[in-house]
Amino acid sequence: MHLSTTTAILLFAMALAGCTASSALFPYRVTNDDCDCDGFLARDPKADVSYWFTARYAVGEGIATRIEIDIRNGTSDTLDLSLAHVRISSRNVPYRYNNRFLPVTIPAVAPGREERLTLVGEVETLKTEDPWHSIAGEEVVATLKGMRIGGRALTPQVVRMIPHNPKLAN
Repeated sequence: MHLSTTTAILLFAMALAGCTASSALFPYRVTNDDCDCDGFLARDPKADVSYWFTARYAVGEGIATRIEIDIRNGTSDTLDLSLAHVRISSRNVPYRYNNRFLPVTIPAVAPGREERLTLVGEVETLKTEDPWHSIAGEEVVATLKGMRIGGRALTPQVVRMIPHNPKLAN
């Protein structure tokens, strides 16, 4: 589930074109800290580093999910991501790399800069007749660990998300 930003966006667009009956994207809702938000800002307690988490999905015959993590380095040191790993754990959707740590594809974030990590997962067909059944009760957990500033390890970030289900909105 790790790709360059451009490749990930292209694959997500192709997945939406081939996998779904419509191009409607629905947000995941972050549930950290009693939040019910489309996005979540996590800050490291040890350094001026922040992480903005957002996620969207589309449903057709299968499910395509896109998670974006904007990593902002507000320090005067380079944020080292060479040892960083990300894990996406889905309760109901059997993504290829579900619940496995994978290397982060961004090697570093320069001082005062921001970089975007884009993760894309797609399951073309599900074991249920209606793919919306996989959305009911779904929870996705994004874990980012191994970030370092000046040789010091930063706090791992864990964000829990549930999909907004438009079928339950009415």
